[in-house]
Amino acid sequence: MVAFYPIFLKKYVKKIIKSKVLTIYDIILKEFRLPYTVNESCIKCKYTDCVEVCPVDCFYEGDNMLVIHPDECIDCGVCEPECPVEAITPDTDDKAKDWNEINKKFSEKWPNISKQKQSFSKEEQDKWAKEKDKKQYFSEKPPTNK
Repeated sequence: MVAFYPIFLKKYVKKIIKSKVLTIYDIILKEFRLPYTVNESCIKCKYTDCVEVCPVDCFYEGDNMLVIHPDECIDCGVCEPECPVEAITPDTDDKAKDWNEINKKFSEKWPNISKQKQSFSKEEQDKWAKEKDKKQYFSEKPPTNK
């Protein structure tokens, strides 16, 4: 199921989710929802195009990658095509299996990010975008102010 929320509803949807106001519909929807997960392709690239389009601000920022809070993600899918390195996939995807727990754990520790920003130089992002198997570079640290 894909749900799209007009941008003017963004603040209301966030308030409902953050206040934990749940209806029977929400509870049923949560059972069938497939939240998205950020995988290792994001490491040392950390493009933030996805953050800008998220209607519920469910992205959290670490030192060298982003994660999605699975309980806040509404499965709208608008972030997925925004990622130039295809680091965002449904949590059932093979690329996501090692990253679901990492997304959950660190979205509860790292700060929320809701605006697009330049995290690394364009050259650095482009260099790391071509790399595969980047899990060994994952940092548990929160973002550093550069």
